[in-house]
Formats: sequence, C-alpha cells, structure tokens
Amino acid sequence: MPAKPLTPSQLKDAKRLDQLFHRWQDQRAAAGLKKSQEVAAGELGIGQSGFSQYLKGKIPLNPDKLMAFSKLFDVRPEEISPQLTSELRDKGLLPLAKETGDVNSSKNAENGVQFSPSTTHQGGNTGNLQMRTETGNVPVPLQYSVDNWNVRRVFVVGRAQGGMPERLWTDGDYPVGATDEFAEIATTDPHAFLSPIVGTSMSPRYNPGEFALVEPGTEPELEDDVLVRLATGETMLKRLISRRGGITLASYNEPGTLLFKEADITWLYYVAHPVPARKIKQRM
Repeated sequence: MPAKPLTPSQLKDAKRLDQLFHRWQDQRAAAGLKKSQEVAAGELGIGQSGFSQYLKGKIPLNPDKLMAFSKLFDVRPEEISPQLTSELRDKGLLPLAKETGDVNSSKNAENGVQFSPSTTHQGGNTGNLQMRTETGNVPVPLQYSVDNWNVRRVFVVGRAQGGMPERLWTDGDYPVGATDEFAEIATTDPHAFLSPIVGTSMSPRYNPGEFALVEPGTEPELEDDVLVRLATGETMLKRLISRRGGITLASYNEPGTLLFKEADITWLYYVAHPVPARKIKQRM
C-alpha cells in the first residue's frame, strides 16, 4: 500500500533538514571537505536514497533519526523538529534543553523503548541517549548536543488588564510588563519571552498553568503556533492556518477558524514550545 503522506509539521521538519544540509555543505566546502549526500548518509549509517527521502519529506523522522541528524548538523533537536522534541520531553524520553544530566531513565511502555541519558564535559553538553528494545539488548547510542551559551533567563510577561503592551522591550534587560518570574531556557532569540497559557482552546499541546516560549525573531510559517496581539488589545495563542485574504487562525481544541485583516493585528509572533510550570523560578 502507498506510504502515508506526511503531516504539515513533518513536512516542515523536512524543509528544516534540507536547509541544515545545505548549511552543512557550505561549512564542509569552506573546510575543503567532501560534502555530498553520500558522505552525509554514511555519517548516519543509511543509504543515500534514504537520506534524500528524509530531506524531500518522503519519510518522517523518528527519535533515532532526529538525534542522529541533530548530531550530524550540530544543532539542538528542536531546531529540526520542535513538535517531536516537545513530545519526547513531555514523555520524559529526552531531557529538557537546560538539563545536563541526573535525568532519570524513563520507559515507553507502549513500544518497549528505554532511553538512558548520560552527559559529558567541557563547553557544550553532549548527551548520549541509549535506546534498548525488548527484542534486543545492544544499546544504540542516540547523541545530541546542547549549547550552554544559549541557555539564559527568559522572563514571563503578564497578559492581564488588556493584554501585553504594544512595545515589548525596554532599553534594559527586561521586557515591558515582565514579572519576577523566569525560566532558564535555551533560545537564540534575545527578545524571547514567556506568556502564561489561559484557557483550553490549545489543549492538549498547551494547557492552562503552563507557559508558551515566544520567539519574535523567528518568522512564523503556516501551521506554526503563534501569539497574536489584536488592535483591540486582546492577546491570544493560536495556530497560523493561512495568510490568504487576511490572517486565518485556529485552535487545537475548538472547531472553526478566526479570520482577521492585517490591520486588525498589532503583532504576530512565533511560539516555539510549551514550558511547564515547574520550570518557572522567582527573580530575587
């Protein structure tokens, strides 16, 4: 039977992989190294045809390949697949980006896959996740890297009393409307902030009591989650569905869509992933 078409999210993962591969080629060329798909595929232990299908969106990523591509391209797994990375972290199969060890092993009872994380040293943190299946005892290393330099304080911006201010940042270190709450998160966006999640329209991905990591420096694409500020002062967390004839937004947990004119929207920012409440700390 024909292969099942990839979801919009999986197709976006493939697009990111293709972009990262071209960046990898440029870096290899600058260093005078071979840069073909055959070379990259060999690093992953797969054939060139399979490698090409990942980049073309013919084969969806799984946890093993996500970590392998992350290591090959020297990026965090969420830079390849934010959704898959978030799902793995929600299930406890992958440490949060800021964590560097002392992470308990966890087991997926449905498929019998166990990850045993360990970490190494100096500079960034390199984790080595070992996957064991019920049908074999030989561990398969799943490696990923986390850049310590990108882990920093990201502050919570309140959404009460008419929403967030139109101008989000001061000339200082904190965004306008910042509370005393923050989380230490890996992000390359200097203007990143956290927004409290209210309501259940975006469940189960975003739940009340959690926070959304907003990265204004990333241009949202279709099917991305976005934080939207309306000209009326209302702020909402939604999915970006279309830009044709206006801005069309939708929810995960509610039927129907919302259509706005460009003039009705003050700003629309990319949302990277949810942040659990347990990661929030108080500024002293």
